[in-house]
Amino acid sequence: MKSSGTLLKSTGTLATVQSIYDNVQMALWATLAAFVVFFLAFIAPKLPEVAARAEALRGQEISQENEGYCAKWQMGPGTNMHDQCISDLQELRTKVQNRFADQLDF
Repeated sequence: MKSSGTLLKSTGTLATVQSIYDNVQMALWATLAAFVVFFLAFIAPKLPEVAARAEALRGQEISQENEGYCAKWQMGPGTNMHDQCISDLQELRTKVQNRFADQLDF
């Protein structure tokens, strides 16, 4: 009698654990589905705007860096070599970016 009682208790515990597992799994899938809907509705439409804003900010930072380097080398605005300095720095940055991109294309 004892062994059948233990079996029933074990089966009941197994059923409870299985039920908890199923409920947790369903909750996780529901959370994932809700997140996907949220992402598609609110985040994804703004991605191009955010990327454009980041690119504009990056362009401003690079321009300020270029101006800073040219001023450091006594070729600040108003000097004869300023435009050439900016042009050379832009060319150098382009070459470095292309080299980096080439390394990523392996």
